[in-house]
Amino acid sequence: MAVTGLIVASGSTPGPTVRPAAADRTAGSEVVGRTGLANLDHLDHLVDGVVPPDQARHTTHRLSEDPEISMPWTYAEPRSDGSYRRIGGGSYDPGTDTYAQGAFNADDISRAAVVYLRHFRQHGDEHSRRTAYQLLRGLTYLQTTSGPHAGNVVLWMQPDGTLNPSAEPREEPDPSDSAASFWLARTVWALGEGYAAFRDADPAFARFLRARIELAVAAIDRQVLEPRYGTY
Repeated sequence: MAVTGLIVASGSTPGPTVRPAAADRTAGSEVVGRTGLANLDHLDHLVDGVVPPDQARHTTHRLSEDPEISMPWTYAEPRSDGSYRRIGGGSYDPGTDTYAQGAFNADDISRAAVVYLRHFRQHGDEHSRRTAYQLLRGLTYLQTTSGPHAGNVVLWMQPDGTLNPSAEPREEPDPSDSAASFWLARTVWALGEGYAAFRDADPAFARFLRARIELAVAAIDRQVLEPRYGTY
C-alpha cells in the first residue's frame, strides 16, 4: 500500500463506502501552515475500527478496557460518484464476509502507523497521535505473544477481526507467524518509531511497545541470528 497515494483495485466487491474530503489543501492556507505538505485524507478514509474476537495468544494494550482497535483497509475501489469502496485482498466470499487474504494486513498497518507517528512528532497533531496509538494497538494484536512462534506476526486479518494465518495465494512463511518475515521486520520498525514518539507523550504505552519490540527482537535472534552465529 502506498500510504500517501490512492489504492485502487479492479472488480466489484462489497465494502463500506467512503467519500474524499471536499476541501482542497492549497499552499499558503491555514491547513497547510499547520500540517505541512502532508494530506492524510485518503489514509484517514482507509482506517476502520475493529473489535476482534477472543483469539489465543493475541492481545494488545488495554484490550479489555478498549476492545476496538484500528486497521487500514488494504485497497480502495473508486466509484462513479466520486466515493470509494474499501476492500480487502483476494477473492471475496459474501456468504462469510471474508477475503482469501483479508481486509487488513500487518505491512500496511506498519506503514500507516509510521506516517501518523511522524506527522504527530513534526506537527504535534492530536488526530495523528490518536490514530497512531490505535494503529499500533492493532499492529501488536497481530503479534503472537507466546508459544513456539512468540514474537512473530500474523499478516492478515478479516473484516470481523478474525486472524487469517494462511492466506490464498500462499505466502511464505505459511502460516504467516511461523517464522521470520518481512512483516515482522516492518513491525519492529513501526514499534520503534512508536516508542520514540510515545516515550514522553504516553509512558505507559511506550513501556508496552518496548516489551513488544523485545518480543519481536527475540524472535529475530532465535530464528535468524542465532542459527547463523559464527558463519561468515
